[in-house]
Amino acid sequence: MKASIKIGYGLFVILISCSFYSISQQLSNAYQDKSHFSKTFDSERNYRIYLPQEYGNDSKDYPVIYFFHGYGGRHDQDYNALLEYEMIGQLVDKYKVILVMWDGRIAEDLHRPYNIGCPEDVKFQIQMKDYFPELVTYIDSSYRTKTDREHRAIIGYSMGGFMSFFIAGKYPDMISAAVNMTGSPEFHVGYPDNNTLYSLRHTFENLKDVKTRLHNSSVGELSSQNREVHKGALWQGNVDYEYWEFPGGHKVDNKGETDVFEMAMNFVDRAFRKPKPIEKQWSHYDLYSDFDIWDYSVKSNKKSSGFTYLRNVSKDGFGFYTKKWLPIGPPLQGFNASIVTAPVYEPKAEYQIRHYMHESGQLKLMTKKADSDGRLSFELDGQGHEIGISKNEQQPRLVLVNPDLGNGKKMIRVGEENKMVLQLVNLGGELDESKKVSFKLKATDGSISTDKEAYTLSPNTNARMLSSEEVVLSCYKQAPTDGEPSKVKIVLSMSYDSLTFKEEFDMPVFFDVPQFKEIVIDDGKMVKDAVFGAGNRDGIVSPGEQVMIYTSGHRTKLFYDDPYIEVLKENQHTESLLAKWSCDGITSSSIIKIADNCPDNYEIKLLAKYETKDYMPITRRCFWGSINIKVKSIN
Repeated sequence: MKASIKIGYGLFVILISCSFYSISQQLSNAYQDKSHFSKTFDSERNYRIYLPQEYGNDSKDYPVIYFFHGYGGRHDQDYNALLEYEMIGQLVDKYKVILVMWDGRIAEDLHRPYNIGCPEDVKFQIQMKDYFPELVTYIDSSYRTKTDREHRAIIGYSMGGFMSFFIAGKYPDMISAAVNMTGSPEFHVGYPDNNTLYSLRHTFENLKDVKTRLHNSSVGELSSQNREVHKGALWQGNVDYEYWEFPGGHKVDNKGETDVFEMAMNFVDRAFRKPKPIEKQWSHYDLYSDFDIWDYSVKSNKKSSGFTYLRNVSKDGFGFYTKKWLPIGPPLQGFNASIVTAPVYEPKAEYQIRHYMHESGQLKLMTKKADSDGRLSFELDGQGHEIGISKNEQQPRLVLVNPDLGNGKKMIRVGEENKMVLQLVNLGGELDESKKVSFKLKATDGSISTDKEAYTLSPNTNARMLSSEEVVLSCYKQAPTDGEPSKVKIVLSMSYDSLTFKEEFDMPVFFDVPQFKEIVIDDGKMVKDAVFGAGNRDGIVSPGEQVMIYTSGHRTKLFYDDPYIEVLKENQHTESLLAKWSCDGITSSSIIKIADNCPDNYEIKLLAKYETKDYMPITRRCFWGSINIKVKSIN
């Protein structure tokens, strides 16, 4: 016998409502929306946190993943990403991690997060690079987390994808893995009066100790520019990096799915289980005046755009440089910094310091005593320095200081035979004259060949400054049609006795390209929509003038090694050309200074590039040509 029950309409509605309420309660248990007081913001900051189900039933610690939202998003919403927030809780349970979603909005009425973008978008003194370690400290003190870098990672989408690689590159000593999901390729970062263009494709050196993954769409707004970022990773070489391109537009997942989000979490989980071994040497670009990394501290008087560069840092020494822009730029003028090393030396012990200064080409020998913590301190300017640190004349340390192409050349010519002599300095123990140094060169993109597979260098007794035999080099690199790095990155591998040394250096290329026509000079003369040059405004290049060069109405970026162009006084103008989104893919053009003593009727040969941009997908197109300008003295 079957029992039948009749339910009135009102009771039916109540039961259904209770049922939905119960389901809603279960789903909302996937995460909690909370806040904490931030010293960086001087206010409460929101965050969303996911805890695995067993978190309340055990006492173990969990790895942490931080998620960075995109434009218009918050900790609890990102409509463009189409995230299924309740379903993500199932992934948290599956991978047994804590997931924290931060709020990147700087001001309530401003949809652009993170205080980054074009120069005019950098509006606040507040810096997300200051908030991230504060948030990490709060989460680690409030929840049971694994606090080592090997169990901390970032996943970011769109503008948050840019931030995932930027923050991981800023703090590789805090982060072991980072996933960039269709992120923006480059932005100005910093303060309203002091911000710098940070291009992901030129900064993978910051990520060498981090496992990275880039998701790219096939037809999304940023698909073309993320291919530039991908090419930048390949150009850098020697990075632990994965790339995945999926069909479709600018998104994370399809609505109702978490498949792609799980790919990111799976990548991070694999990184947690098998962390990347930390390199013996590390290098780092930083755009801030003061920073700490791997327990080294840098404090400077930097007040303009540009980068500080710590190069090949190890217990045996380091290089220290500044650059106005990347990948190759002139040093910052009037720059001074204090560098304090990590506590890796014997407290109160004396160390021999060999200090090579690029500006003078001199090598200085001195002694320094480590402090009570085992740290050494240095006061350096921004003109380029190589520091060797040794105790009791330890093993040699060979450092490249100049790849000399002869006759003042700084650019490798395509279609010509290039002759290069490598100038090195030994910043460690003495070399044995009976033993030779052998070396070889190769480009990360395979674009060079040399006349011999390997070369030798015969050191003299007590010699500190060394020059190699001549290397005959040919370059086959083609001028890129997009924004991928146009320089050649060369890897120098050296061996001496049982020791090996490896160096990387970037060389600009003078491509074999036709000459541009329709050249117009801005020497203070209005050419298009603004004046950038400074001179007598007659549209003719003269000694002492600052000039911007146009071809067919386009501003150009210039590359050169002519002695009558003052490298230290070059400036660049950055702008975002019209496309579907503003400030995704930034174009730079050059303002160069002609030397006061440039002879009359002297001809300067320049390599030039101008860019255009497609509206959708946002595609950068680069056009290359040579420009010959004749310098005319002012009567």
